[in-house]
Amino acid sequence: MCRRLIIIILSFVTAQCLGFALVTTTILAQSPQPDTSVSSDEAIREADQNRATAEMILDRAIERSEAQDESNRELDFESIVLYTVEKLNGDGEVTDTETTKYRRYPLEGLLYEELIERDGLALDEDDVRKAAKDKREFIEEVQKHAERDEEYEPDEYSSVKFNREMMSRYNIALVGTDTVGEDLCWVLEFVPREGKLPDEKRMDKALNRSTGKMWITQNDYGVARISFEMQKPFRYLWGIVATLRHAKGQLDFIRVSPEVWYPSTFDLHLDLSVFFRGIRRHIRQDLIEYQPLDTTIALH
Repeated sequence: MCRRLIIIILSFVTAQCLGFALVTTTILAQSPQPDTSVSSDEAIREADQNRATAEMILDRAIERSEAQDESNRELDFESIVLYTVEKLNGDGEVTDTETTKYRRYPLEGLLYEELIERDGLALDEDDVRKAAKDKREFIEEVQKHAERDEEYEPDEYSSVKFNREMMSRYNIALVGTDTVGEDLCWVLEFVPREGKLPDEKRMDKALNRSTGKMWITQNDYGVARISFEMQKPFRYLWGIVATLRHAKGQLDFIRVSPEVWYPSTFDLHLDLSVFFRGIRRHIRQDLIEYQPLDTTIALH
């Protein structure tokens, strides 16, 4: 279940990418500040300008994301990803730690993750057999869908993209500027809109309950960071099977080439109830190396 929840959150921000530069960068870099001396009409105009500025920045970030997604430039890279899962007790103390290492690489036109190490050790025979079976079944499914001229989506969350349709459920505001790494960024805050929102899938239920911030780079509109927090719990099958009581996390990205942003770290805290049993986890994903073409660049 933890693995599936990771997929839910990660799919929120998978594609980062190629876009355009705003000619009004100097103006947009300034976050509007409240001024008690202005009239109510001026305050309304200022709020409208803030919304327009925030929407403009978001539109450029989405354009870049969609351009990278369409170009499939992520398939020019392979990487090694380390997952760390800490079990926590009621006091937040770590009671157990598990690590798994995956090789992420292009396979049949998609990115695939193959288990290569568990808890710092080589895979045992059972893990080797399962990894081979999973890979074989993945290839078979992709090929079956290709024969039917269909796009293969391993699960219901694979189709979720960072696009205007997904972000339309939020009110967006420009709340400041910040630096991530060496990049000066605009900071956008997103809060679910009032009223009826899309609520057909489990992913919708998570998104509709989440608030957060996005750090958009001012030089190329890449998403450098996202922080999020789920403000309300949501239930699987009326809470009989599971309830996600709270989730809070942060995702960071790095520019691995002039045209590609890639997830580098992902830190997530989960509080679940599964069959009325409380489960708390701290999950972290780290990109420990990536390989564009034939040159490996170590990150740690």
